Amino acid sequence: MVEYVATCAEEVARTLGSLGHEAGQFHGLSPDPWKVLWNDDRTGFVLFLEQGRCVFVWRSPVVAPGLELDMFSRITAYARRERKTVVAVLVNEASCAAGVRLGMRPIWLGHEAYVSLADWSSAGGHREKLRLARNYARRLGYTWREADPLNDDLDRAAMQYTETRWKEARKQRATDSFQRTSFAELADIRRYFVCEGPIDASPAAERGIVAFIGCTPLNDEGWYLQDPVRLECAPRGALEGIVIAALDAFREDGYKVASNGPLPFWHPEGAADNRYQLGPVGQRVVNFFDRQYRFSGINQFRSKLEPDRIEPLYLLVSKRFVMPTTGNSVIRILTKRLSS
Repeated sequence: MVEYVATCAEEVARTLGSLGHEAGQFHGLSPDPWKVLWNDDRTGFVLFLEQGRCVFVWRSPVVAPGLELDMFSRITAYARRERKTVVAVLVNEASCAAGVRLGMRPIWLGHEAYVSLADWSSAGGHREKLRLARNYARRLGYTWREADPLNDDLDRAAMQYTETRWKEARKQRATDSFQRTSFAELADIRRYFVCEGPIDASPAAERGIVAFIGCTPLNDEGWYLQDPVRLECAPRGALEGIVIAALDAFREDGYKVASNGPLPFWHPEGAADNRYQLGPVGQRVVNFFDRQYRFSGINQFRSKLEPDRIEPLYLLVSKRFVMPTTGNSVIRILTKRLSS
């Protein structure tokens, strides 16, 4: 059964809480025309958007392990009835294997990085990059805390100012797609951690928020370090200190895992997985988004937090040849807000 998330949001949220396992799956609760295709007993679903001739599946199915094949069978059958191409983005190894069994074409996209909170500490050699960067900012007088923009007017105004200036610094950051950065969305389920200190890098300058990260649930037991935002004047270590503060807080609150998000085309050994070729249309889409999001910059920051576990990520396409119209639909989905 296919429904708009808006008609069953509470049920979707409960299922995400128990079975969500990847960064960004809670995007399905945002004000975009998300749809879900449920299995028969409504214990799991596939989350997707539709645009043109494309069924855009976001992340792996939210379902108990072992049921990925059933869910991909359902979504590919739905797409055939609608005469559309399935493009499933950032799915895990089990989902990739299920798609391949159904004849879908896989393309490696990178890795998602996870941290075990039970074992988390900023001490030790493998956390040195984060700790040294944080200590540099600390010596300059910067501090970190959890913020509450939903209930604190000063926090909300300061974070809005920081986000607006961050977007103005590079126009690509102002995308209005479901990938947009907007700290005010889903504020009732998110947590926020900020760095405060002199604004515009002058010791005599007014103190305020110079950087923040909005964290979204991964599930009932974990969190995703989602949206890092900083002013250009924020010193080295501002965001690194936020990562440490957030992970410390999550560990102390008894959570089990945190995701540092997908790292596009990042491999821990420094070499790309070349088993699957993109083709000219796929490569054009990747090049477009590399210019849009600057994957190397994302990875340079996020890889400072060495993961305890990584999960390879793939793109799956239901047809052998990706038509330009499908590529254009994917670009639109990832750059524009869609209407219902």
